[in-house]
Amino acid sequence: MSKPGSLNLFILSPERKLLEGEHVQKVSVFTTEGEVEVFPGHEDYLCQLDTGKFSYQTVAGKTVRGVISTGFIRIEDQKVVVLAETLELEGEIDQVRAKRAQENAQKMLKEASLDPEAFKKYNLKLQRAVVRQTLH
Repeated sequence: MSKPGSLNLFILSPERKLLEGEHVQKVSVFTTEGEVEVFPGHEDYLCQLDTGKFSYQTVAGKTVRGVISTGFIRIEDQKVVVLAETLELEGEIDQVRAKRAQENAQKMLKEASLDPEAFKKYNLKLQRAVVRQTLH
């Protein structure tokens, strides 16, 4: 149950649980329908996530930022659940590694022999690498 005027936020990936029921003032994520900002009182909602930045603001006013790639967001009764394939917080991102990942993905995407599944894989890697670099 959320505190009055707050949301109860859960952010999970297959690798870790970033948050489990933290009370927050606001959540922002990128979905396949565009950027969504969630405030207390938001209607129930279910949508597919897209690779992009996410952020949330704690009840103390601190903003936490990161990057997610694909998944789902569900809002129900002031409870927000973000299920992401991958997630990284701003301070965890290695910019040099992200730049190398971008260069590698661009190189692989130029391969004419890529099958559709490999093309999709490297396109997602490229998107994630570019977004990771925009947080700094």
